[in-house]
Amino acid sequence: ASLAAVFDTQVAHTLWLERRGLELYQASLPEVMRTFMLSTYRSHNWAELERRKVQPSHWRDRPLPPQALRYAIEGVAHLLPLQRRLCRELGDVGGDLVVQRSAKYVQYAHLNSAEFTSPDIAHLRPGAPLSAMLASRRPDSAFFKLNHSSLTGAVLDRQDLSEFQDLQPGDVATCRVKSLSDCQQFVHLQREGHGELVFDYRRREMRRLPPLDEVNRLHPSRPSTMYGFGVSRPGRGGFE
Repeated sequence: ASLAAVFDTQVAHTLWLERRGLELYQASLPEVMRTFMLSTYRSHNWAELERRKVQPSHWRDRPLPPQALRYAIEGVAHLLPLQRRLCRELGDVGGDLVVQRSAKYVQYAHLNSAEFTSPDIAHLRPGAPLSAMLASRRPDSAFFKLNHSSLTGAVLDRQDLSEFQDLQPGDVATCRVKSLSDCQQFVHLQREGHGELVFDYRRREMRRLPPLDEVNRLHPSRPSTMYGFGVSRPGRGGFE
């Protein structure tokens, strides 16, 4: 069964940024709590939750460690008040606009499910395919969510970055692994079709250049009608 009528607090926060003309990025739940429910953030000591991250492996422990259990409870206990606050801020009392925008993010739970069948990333070799959701972008870098607890996608090369210029936070692109960082926490990405992409300013999207033989077939070269114009001919006192 698929989820329906999902209200994504991250989407609501991005919409709030958009309304204010601010840089778009995907904020974590603690950051959204700090922004809209600061008193609750402080009274429930969320700062400690942010400092003491739960190790991904701890979520597989049974019973859950106390820190993981507290994080899980706090992560859902304030969602309804937070939803109401976000709706008021957006002037969207029923949350319909956020629900509509959230629909395309529902499938994130299945992103790279075939590629990440376990936490092990030893199989990620250069050229391996991955889907990546843009989380944030700066002039010199972009960072992506991969639906993996300990791995973040990154694009740091200027030429590679230019091939993602059509994406907004929350958009998903098909990519290839360029390399893994030495710390094994970042996977450097290149967009599928790297080196053959061009930005279509009219459509506001990246398009793949057709192969040269196809271009030649559709637009065969032909001699210019000006060929030979201005060439001196023997026996004639001038140029034609």
